Amino acid sequence: MKPYYEHAGITIYHGDCREIIPTLGAITAVVMDPPYCSGGFNEAGKRAAKGMGLRSETIRDVGWFTNDNMTTAGAAWLLSFVAGWCCRNLVDGGTLTAFTDWRMVPNLAPAIEGSGLRYQNLLVWKKPNFGLGTGFKPQHELAMHFSKGTPTYYALNSGNVIDSARVNSVDRHHQTEKPVELMQEIIRVVCDSSGVVLDPFMGSGSTLCAAKTLGIKAIGVELSEKYCEIAARRLEQEVFQFD
Repeated sequence: MKPYYEHAGITIYHGDCREIIPTLGAITAVVMDPPYCSGGFNEAGKRAAKGMGLRSETIRDVGWFTNDNMTTAGAAWLLSFVAGWCCRNLVDGGTLTAFTDWRMVPNLAPAIEGSGLRYQNLLVWKKPNFGLGTGFKPQHELAMHFSKGTPTYYALNSGNVIDSARVNSVDRHHQTEKPVELMQEIIRVVCDSSGVVLDPFMGSGSTLCAAKTLGIKAIGVELSEKYCEIAARRLEQEVFQFD
């Protein structure tokens, strides 16, 4: 398949990752933020979810995205399928890191582990301020971390709790956009300049931007052409260490 965008070691494919991943070559690390249906405590709530806890005005302005109101079974099947193909493409010692909601970890971790990957760790993204709600208001997100065999790490000075501020709503390109700085902290541990990072659910391209700042090749796959365009524009317009 012809890339949607390709420049300076960064490649974007517009399409379904389930069709594109099997066509790719060797991958050093997968870093992804897939739809994981965290909008409710029961299956009916997940199907009816509109915005995974985002403010109503944010949802009004930027909308929501396909597949984030799947049931638990649907999300588990999707990630099992994607992880299975990623496992085939990962080099020995390669890793897969997937963001998720605390409610979905017990369901999605076994689905990914069933692909042949080892469940290694649970990363915590700690935010400086808590979010909406009552009681113990949310101030973190989680990312499940897996490896193909014994993992290879390229930085030894990082813990499994990463401090990073949210993307300001004014600057947000995508509803669930992750900060570039957060993705940098993950990527620098799981890949170096000789490797390739894959994000099968690229969104607005934060993973690719982070990889580019580190001088690491990266591939992004995105179902929405709108976000392929936004990611390509971000990669062209922003200032990076390496070109």
